[in-house]
Amino acid sequence: MTHRNTLFIALSIIIVGSGLGIAGNAFAGAAEVVYQPIVENGETEIEYRGGWRTFDHGREEHADILELGRGMNDHWFTEIELEQSFEDGGPNRLEAVEWENIFALTERGKYWADLGLFASYEHTFSSSPDGLKIGPMFMKDIGPITANVNLLFEREVGKGASHATGLAYTWQARWHGSAAFEVGAQGFGELGTLGHLGQDQSHIAGPVIFGEKRFGQDKLKWNAAVLAGLDRNAPNVTVRTQIEFEMH
Repeated sequence: MTHRNTLFIALSIIIVGSGLGIAGNAFAGAAEVVYQPIVENGETEIEYRGGWRTFDHGREEHADILELGRGMNDHWFTEIELEQSFEDGGPNRLEAVEWENIFALTERGKYWADLGLFASYEHTFSSSPDGLKIGPMFMKDIGPITANVNLLFEREVGKGASHATGLAYTWQARWHGSAAFEVGAQGFGELGTLGHLGQDQSHIAGPVIFGEKRFGQDKLKWNAAVLAGLDRNAPNVTVRTQIEFEMH
């Protein structure tokens, strides 16, 4: 194990430990993200994600996520994230810690589409059940556009867990031009539970902008989106931001 991998594991333990004993209810939906099946060996990533969304009758939700990730080899990227959120002006509490993993199953650009697998485990600091997510990631270059689609199967685990498995999705289309400023579109949604797909659906979509600044081998990347609800179950408006610093 390299020195940097050892340091990453130690910092991850510190992040997890810092959240123990703090209670709340997890809802990081306002700061969700589109995952990509890309892994760079030896890359360390620090990321912040923030989100705000509003529902009918003026109800609001805010979410903030801080992540530390590392490319452990050419095919596996792993990260630890802390989530905090508050609703309608209530207290801002640390809600959950999540272990996320991206597995790149194909070499970038070698086949018709790039394929990966996403898997995560979320531990909540409340009486709510923990959660599992797993599903395929697809990425395809179509001329100047890179398209991404994630399908995520979601399941509660632990005391009080539901026996239902939900299906969610995310998608993104990015038009490439100048790396400093690019435009695209994003969408997020819930399709219901297996056996009852189509019930209790929720869908949001809208424009997104991207930017990137290089510092030698390192990169500062960001994106921001304004997403509109497409059905009665969805939030009316969602605003999300993502800033990540990639170090090699």
